[in-house]
Amino acid sequence: DDAGYADIGSFGGEIQTPNLDALASVGVRFTQFGVSATCSPSRSMLLSGSDNHLAGLGNMAEFTAPNQKGQVGYEGYLNDDVAPIPMLLRNSGYNTYMAGKWHMGEEPQHFPAARGFMRDLTLIPGGGSHLEDMWGARGERQLYTYNGKQIAALRPGFHSSEDYTASIIANIEENRRDGKPFFAYLALQAPHDPFQLPDGWRDRYAGRYDAGYDAIRAARIERMKQLGILDPAATVFPRLPTIPAWADLSNEERRQSARRMELYAAMVEHMDANIGKLIGYLKTTGLYDDTLIIFLSDNGPEGNIMEMGRPWDNSRFEDWGKKGTFLQYGPAWAQASAGPLRLFKGFLS
Repeated sequence: DDAGYADIGSFGGEIQTPNLDALASVGVRFTQFGVSATCSPSRSMLLSGSDNHLAGLGNMAEFTAPNQKGQVGYEGYLNDDVAPIPMLLRNSGYNTYMAGKWHMGEEPQHFPAARGFMRDLTLIPGGGSHLEDMWGARGERQLYTYNGKQIAALRPGFHSSEDYTASIIANIEENRRDGKPFFAYLALQAPHDPFQLPDGWRDRYAGRYDAGYDAIRAARIERMKQLGILDPAATVFPRLPTIPAWADLSNEERRQSARRMELYAAMVEHMDANIGKLIGYLKTTGLYDDTLIIFLSDNGPEGNIMEMGRPWDNSRFEDWGKKGTFLQYGPAWAQASAGPLRLFKGFLS
Protein backbone atom coordinates (compact mmCIF):
# COMPACT_ATOMS: atom_id res chain seq x y z
CA ASP A 1 0.00 0.00 0.00
CA ASP A 2 1.70 3.22 -1.24
CA ALA A 3 5.02 1.48 -1.96
CA GLY A 4 7.27 3.15 -4.52
CA TYR A 5 8.55 1.86 -7.85
CA ALA A 6 12.21 2.09 -6.76
CA ASP A 7 11.86 1.01 -3.12
CA ILE A 8 12.66 -2.69 -3.20
CA GLY A 9 16.12 -4.00 -4.00
CA SER A 10 15.24 -5.77 -7.23
CA PHE A 11 13.96 -2.44 -8.59
CA GLY A 12 16.94 -0.34 -7.53
CA GLY A 13 16.26 0.43 -3.89
CA GLU A 14 18.78 0.26 -1.07
CA ILE A 15 16.15 -1.04 1.38
CA GLN A 16 16.77 -4.65 2.39
CA THR A 17 14.04 -6.76 0.74
CA PRO A 18 15.63 -10.20 0.35
CA ASN A 19 12.37 -12.15 0.10
CA LEU A 20 10.88 -10.01 -2.66
CA ASP A 21 14.25 -9.92 -4.43
CA ALA A 22 14.38 -13.72 -4.37
CA LEU A 23 10.94 -13.88 -5.97
CA ALA A 24 12.02 -11.40 -8.63
CA SER A 25 15.15 -13.43 -9.39
CA VAL A 26 13.09 -16.48 -10.40
CA GLY A 27 10.08 -14.60 -11.76
CA VAL A 28 9.15 -11.71 -14.02
CA ARG A 29 9.58 -8.03 -13.21
CA PHE A 30 7.04 -5.77 -14.90
CA THR A 31 8.21 -2.30 -15.90
CA GLN A 32 5.18 -1.13 -17.93
CA PHE A 33 2.45 -2.02 -15.48
CA GLY A 34 -0.47 0.34 -15.14
CA VAL A 35 -2.29 1.17 -11.93
CA SER A 36 -4.66 3.95 -10.95
CA ALA A 37 -3.41 7.08 -9.22
CA THR A 38 -5.08 6.07 -5.94
CA CYS A 39 -5.74 2.90 -4.04
CA SER A 40 -9.37 1.76 -4.17
CA PRO A 41 -9.70 2.25 -7.95
CA SER A 42 -6.61 0.05 -8.45
CA ARG A 43 -7.93 -2.55 -6.02
CA SER A 44 -11.29 -2.70 -7.76
CA MET A 45 -9.56 -3.40 -11.09
CA LEU A 46 -7.31 -6.04 -9.51
CA LEU A 47 -10.21 -7.97 -7.97
CA SER A 48 -12.65 -7.60 -10.85
CA GLY A 49 -10.55 -7.61 -14.02
CA SER A 50 -12.64 -4.63 -15.12
CA ASP A 51 -12.06 -0.91 -15.52
CA ASN A 52 -12.52 0.82 -12.17
CA HIS A 53 -15.48 2.85 -13.49
CA LEU A 54 -17.31 -0.34 -14.41
CA ALA A 55 -16.52 -1.65 -10.94
CA GLY A 56 -17.97 1.43 -9.19
CA LEU A 57 -14.77 3.17 -8.12
CA GLY A 58 -14.21 5.84 -10.73
CA ASN A 59 -12.72 7.77 -7.82
CA MET A 60 -11.93 7.07 -4.18
CA ALA A 61 -15.19 7.42 -2.27
CA GLU A 62 -13.59 9.98 0.07
CA PHE A 63 -12.66 12.26 -2.83
CA THR A 64 -15.78 11.99 -4.97
CA ALA A 65 -16.22 15.35 -6.71
CA PRO A 66 -19.60 17.12 -6.72
CA ASN A 67 -20.15 16.33 -10.41
CA GLN A 68 -19.40 12.64 -9.77
CA LYS A 69 -21.79 12.07 -6.87
CA GLY A 70 -24.70 9.83 -7.77
CA GLN A 71 -23.29 9.01 -11.19
CA VAL A 72 -22.93 5.49 -12.53
CA GLY A 73 -19.38 4.30 -12.01
CA TYR A 74 -18.88 6.42 -8.86
CA GLU A 75 -20.84 4.38 -6.35
CA GLY A 76 -17.82 4.29 -4.05
CA TYR A 77 -17.85 0.52 -3.50
CA LEU A 78 -17.14 -2.63 -5.52
CA ASN A 79 -20.51 -2.83 -7.24
CA ASP A 80 -22.65 -5.73 -8.40
CA ASP A 81 -21.99 -5.07 -12.09
CA VAL A 82 -18.72 -6.99 -11.79
CA ALA A 83 -17.99 -10.53 -10.64
CA PRO A 84 -15.09 -10.38 -8.16
CA ILE A 85 -12.37 -12.94 -8.75
CA PRO A 86 -12.69 -14.43 -5.23
CA MET A 87 -16.39 -15.06 -5.82
CA LEU A 88 -15.74 -16.74 -9.17
CA LEU A 89 -12.99 -18.88 -7.66
CA ARG A 90 -15.02 -19.78 -4.59
CA ASN A 91 -17.87 -20.89 -6.84
CA SER A 92 -15.33 -23.00 -8.73
CA GLY A 93 -14.16 -24.88 -5.64
CA TYR A 94 -11.35 -22.70 -4.30
CA ASN A 95 -10.83 -21.72 -0.70
CA THR A 96 -10.63 -17.91 -0.63
CA TYR A 97 -8.86 -15.87 2.04
CA MET A 98 -8.18 -12.18 2.62
CA ALA A 99 -6.21 -10.24 5.17
CA GLY A 100 -5.39 -6.53 5.08
CA LYS A 101 -6.99 -3.38 3.78
CA TRP A 102 -10.25 -3.47 1.82
CA HIS A 103 -11.30 0.13 1.02
CA MET A 104 -14.06 -0.89 -1.40
CA GLY A 105 -17.22 -0.38 0.62
CA GLU A 106 -18.04 0.06 4.30
CA GLU A 107 -21.51 -1.51 4.51
CA PRO A 108 -21.95 -5.20 5.38
CA GLN A 109 -23.21 -6.03 1.87
CA HIS A 110 -19.90 -4.73 0.53
CA PHE A 111 -17.56 -6.42 3.03
CA PRO A 112 -15.05 -9.01 1.73
CA ALA A 113 -17.24 -11.80 3.11
CA ALA A 114 -20.05 -10.65 0.81
CA ARG A 115 -17.73 -10.49 -2.20
CA GLY A 116 -16.40 -14.03 -2.22
CA PHE A 117 -13.95 -14.40 0.68
CA MET A 118 -14.54 -17.35 3.03
CA ARG A 119 -12.15 -16.07 5.70
CA ASP A 120 -10.87 -12.57 6.39
CA LEU A 121 -9.13 -10.25 8.83
CA THR A 122 -9.78 -6.85 7.33
CA LEU A 123 -9.35 -3.14 7.84
CA ILE A 124 -12.46 -1.98 6.02
CA PRO A 125 -11.63 1.76 5.46
CA GLY A 126 -8.65 3.19 3.62
CA GLY A 127 -6.03 3.59 6.35
CA GLY A 128 -5.13 4.29 9.92
CA SER A 129 -2.96 2.96 12.70
CA HIS A 130 -0.90 -0.19 12.13
CA LEU A 131 -1.27 -1.06 15.81
CA GLU A 132 -4.00 -2.34 18.13
CA ASP A 133 -5.43 1.11 18.96
CA MET A 134 -7.59 1.03 15.77
CA TRP A 135 -7.31 4.80 15.31
CA GLY A 136 -8.09 6.40 11.97
CA ALA A 137 -6.26 9.33 10.43
CA ARG A 138 -8.38 11.93 12.21
CA GLY A 139 -8.93 10.13 15.47
CA GLU A 140 -11.99 8.11 14.48
CA ARG A 141 -12.17 4.44 15.45
CA GLN A 142 -11.67 2.22 12.43
CA LEU A 143 -13.87 -0.69 11.38
CA TYR A 144 -12.30 -4.17 11.25
CA THR A 145 -13.94 -7.46 10.38
CA TYR A 146 -13.03 -11.05 11.15
CA ASN A 147 -14.68 -13.65 8.96
CA GLY A 148 -17.35 -11.17 7.95
CA LYS A 149 -18.23 -9.93 11.44
CA GLN A 150 -17.28 -6.58 12.93
CA ILE A 151 -14.80 -6.92 15.79
CA ALA A 152 -14.44 -4.61 18.77
CA ALA A 153 -10.74 -5.07 19.50
CA LEU A 154 -7.45 -6.32 18.05
CA ARG A 155 -5.03 -8.46 19.99
CA PRO A 156 -2.53 -6.66 22.27
CA GLY A 157 0.70 -6.21 20.33
CA PHE A 158 -1.06 -6.24 16.95
CA HIS A 159 0.92 -4.96 13.98
CA SER A 160 -0.68 -4.93 10.55
CA SER A 161 2.12 -6.63 8.62
CA GLU A 162 2.60 -9.33 11.23
CA ASP A 163 -1.04 -10.12 11.94
CA TYR A 164 -2.35 -10.00 8.38
CA THR A 165 0.40 -12.38 7.28
CA ALA A 166 -0.23 -14.70 10.22
CA SER A 167 -3.94 -14.71 9.36
CA ILE A 168 -3.30 -15.86 5.79
CA ILE A 169 -0.92 -18.60 7.00
CA ALA A 170 -3.50 -19.79 9.55
CA ASN A 171 -6.25 -19.86 6.91
CA ILE A 172 -4.18 -21.93 4.49
CA GLU A 173 -3.05 -24.29 7.25
CA GLU A 174 -6.59 -24.82 8.52
CA ASN A 175 -7.76 -26.16 5.17
CA ARG A 176 -4.66 -27.35 3.35
CA ARG A 177 -5.53 -31.05 3.57
CA ASP A 178 -8.99 -30.73 2.04
CA GLY A 179 -7.67 -31.07 -1.51
CA LYS A 180 -8.93 -27.69 -2.69
CA PRO A 181 -6.78 -24.97 -4.29
CA PHE A 182 -6.65 -21.60 -2.57
CA PHE A 183 -6.73 -17.92 -3.51
CA ALA A 184 -5.18 -15.65 -0.88
CA TYR A 185 -5.30 -11.85 -1.06
CA LEU A 186 -2.75 -10.41 1.37
CA ALA A 187 -3.47 -6.67 1.14
CA LEU A 188 -0.69 -5.44 3.40
CA GLN A 189 -1.25 -1.95 4.79
CA ALA A 190 2.50 -1.19 4.92
CA PRO A 191 4.22 1.05 4.06
CA HIS A 192 1.19 3.39 4.06
CA ASP A 193 1.42 6.15 6.63
CA PRO A 194 1.52 6.44 9.57
CA PHE A 195 5.01 4.94 9.79
CA GLN A 196 4.71 2.73 12.88
CA LEU A 197 6.88 -0.21 13.82
CA PRO A 198 7.31 -2.79 16.58
CA ASP A 199 10.09 -2.39 19.10
CA GLY A 200 13.42 -3.34 17.61
CA TRP A 201 12.60 -2.09 14.14
CA ARG A 202 12.45 1.69 14.47
CA ASP A 203 16.22 2.28 14.41
CA ARG A 204 17.09 -0.29 11.78
CA TYR A 205 18.04 2.43 9.27
CA ALA A 206 19.48 4.98 11.69
CA GLY A 207 21.86 7.27 9.81
CA ARG A 208 21.27 5.61 6.45
CA TYR A 209 19.54 8.63 4.90
CA ASP A 210 21.73 11.43 6.16
CA ALA A 211 22.95 12.01 2.58
CA GLY A 212 19.46 13.24 1.71
CA TYR A 213 16.84 12.68 -0.92
CA ASP A 214 18.82 14.10 -3.84
CA ALA A 215 21.66 11.61 -3.38
CA ILE A 216 19.37 8.67 -2.64
CA ARG A 217 17.25 9.30 -5.73
CA ALA A 218 20.32 9.59 -7.97
CA ALA A 219 21.74 6.34 -6.59
CA ARG A 220 18.46 4.51 -7.10
CA ILE A 221 18.15 5.69 -10.68
CA GLU A 222 21.71 4.56 -11.42
CA ARG A 223 20.96 1.11 -10.00
CA MET A 224 17.73 0.93 -12.03
CA LYS A 225 19.82 1.48 -15.16
CA GLN A 226 22.31 -1.19 -14.10
CA LEU A 227 19.48 -3.65 -13.44
CA GLY A 228 17.85 -2.99 -16.80
CA ILE A 229 14.75 -1.43 -15.25
CA LEU A 230 15.64 1.82 -17.06
CA ASP A 231 17.37 2.38 -20.37
CA PRO A 232 20.97 3.51 -19.68
CA ALA A 233 20.39 6.58 -21.84
CA ALA A 234 17.12 7.55 -20.16
CA THR A 235 16.72 11.02 -18.73
CA VAL A 236 14.52 11.55 -15.71
CA PHE A 237 12.43 14.37 -14.33
CA PRO A 238 14.42 16.70 -12.08
CA ARG A 239 13.50 17.41 -8.50
CA LEU A 240 10.20 19.25 -8.33
CA PRO A 241 10.73 23.03 -8.21
CA THR A 242 8.71 23.31 -5.00
CA ILE A 243 11.18 21.03 -3.18
CA PRO A 244 14.33 22.67 -1.79
CA ALA A 245 17.72 21.07 -2.39
CA TRP A 246 18.87 18.93 0.53
CA ALA A 247 21.87 21.20 1.01
CA ASP A 248 19.54 24.19 1.49
CA LEU A 249 17.75 22.66 4.49
CA SER A 250 18.72 23.52 8.02
CA ASN A 251 20.38 20.88 10.18
CA GLU A 252 17.14 20.31 12.07
CA GLU A 253 15.13 20.01 8.86
CA ARG A 254 17.59 17.44 7.55
CA ARG A 255 17.49 15.50 10.83
CA GLN A 256 13.70 15.28 10.81
CA SER A 257 13.45 14.51 7.11
CA ALA A 258 16.04 11.73 7.28
CA ARG A 259 14.25 10.20 10.28
CA ARG A 260 10.99 10.02 8.36
CA MET A 261 12.72 8.10 5.58
CA GLU A 262 14.44 5.82 8.09
CA LEU A 263 11.06 4.80 9.47
CA TYR A 264 9.60 4.36 5.99
CA ALA A 265 12.49 2.12 4.96
CA ALA A 266 12.07 0.04 8.10
CA MET A 267 8.38 -0.35 7.27
CA VAL A 268 9.32 -1.76 3.85
CA GLU A 269 11.88 -4.19 5.26
CA HIS A 270 9.47 -5.28 8.00
CA MET A 271 6.84 -5.90 5.31
CA ASP A 272 9.34 -8.00 3.34
CA ALA A 273 10.25 -10.01 6.45
CA ASN A 274 6.62 -10.95 6.96
CA ILE A 275 6.19 -11.86 3.30
CA GLY A 276 9.20 -14.10 3.93
CA LYS A 277 7.29 -15.86 6.70
CA LEU A 278 4.50 -16.68 4.27
CA ILE A 279 6.94 -17.91 1.61
CA GLY A 280 8.74 -19.99 4.22
CA TYR A 281 5.45 -21.56 5.27
CA LEU A 282 4.60 -22.43 1.67
CA LYS A 283 8.00 -24.06 1.22
CA THR A 284 7.79 -26.02 4.49
CA THR A 285 4.38 -27.43 3.56
CA GLY A 286 5.30 -28.26 -0.03
CA LEU A 287 2.88 -25.69 -1.45
CA TYR A 288 5.44 -23.24 -2.82
CA ASP A 289 6.08 -24.88 -6.20
CA ASP A 290 2.35 -24.99 -6.93
CA THR A 291 1.66 -21.39 -5.90
CA LEU A 292 1.62 -18.35 -8.20
CA ILE A 293 2.75 -15.32 -6.18
CA ILE A 294 2.11 -11.77 -7.42
CA PHE A 295 3.47 -8.69 -5.64
CA LEU A 296 2.44 -5.18 -6.62
CA SER A 297 1.82 -1.71 -5.26
CA ASP A 298 -1.56 -0.06 -5.62
CA ASN A 299 -0.62 3.48 -6.70
CA GLY A 300 2.96 4.46 -5.94
CA PRO A 301 4.33 6.43 -2.99
CA GLU A 302 2.38 9.00 -0.98
CA GLY A 303 3.91 12.45 -1.35
CA ASN A 304 0.99 14.53 -0.16
CA ILE A 305 1.11 15.93 3.37
CA MET A 306 -2.02 15.76 5.50
CA GLU A 307 -2.44 17.89 8.60
CA MET A 308 -3.40 15.65 11.48
CA GLY A 309 -4.87 16.37 14.87
CA ARG A 310 -5.47 14.28 17.93
CA PRO A 311 -4.88 11.49 18.80
CA TRP A 312 -1.72 11.78 16.69
CA ASP A 313 0.96 13.55 18.70
CA ASN A 314 4.18 14.24 16.82
CA SER A 315 5.70 16.57 19.38
CA ARG A 316 8.46 14.24 20.64
CA PHE A 317 11.02 13.32 17.99
CA GLU A 318 12.15 10.38 20.13
CA ASP A 319 8.68 8.82 19.96
CA TRP A 320 8.30 8.91 16.18
CA GLY A 321 7.23 5.55 14.85
CA LYS A 322 5.46 4.51 18.04
CA LYS A 323 1.77 4.24 18.83
CA GLY A 324 0.01 7.60 18.65
CA THR A 325 2.37 9.22 16.12
CA PHE A 326 1.49 9.99 12.53
CA LEU A 327 4.55 10.23 10.28
CA GLN A 328 4.62 10.89 6.54
CA TYR A 329 7.70 11.65 4.45
CA GLY A 330 6.45 14.22 1.93
CA PRO A 331 7.04 14.87 -1.78
CA ALA A 332 10.86 14.83 -1.81
CA TRP A 333 11.21 11.29 -0.51
CA ALA A 334 8.15 10.21 -2.50
CA GLN A 335 9.89 11.38 -5.66
CA ALA A 336 12.91 9.29 -4.62
CA SER A 337 10.63 6.29 -4.09
CA ALA A 338 9.06 6.85 -7.51
CA GLY A 339 12.49 6.68 -9.13
CA PRO A 340 12.49 8.29 -12.57
CA LEU A 341 8.82 9.26 -12.50
CA ARG A 342 7.80 12.87 -12.15
CA LEU A 343 5.17 12.56 -9.47
CA PHE A 344 3.52 10.03 -7.18
CA LYS A 345 0.19 8.96 -5.68
CA GLY A 346 -2.75 11.11 -6.70
CA PHE A 347 -1.27 12.23 -10.04
CA LEU A 348 -1.88 10.46 -13.34
CA SER A 349 1.43 11.89 -14.59
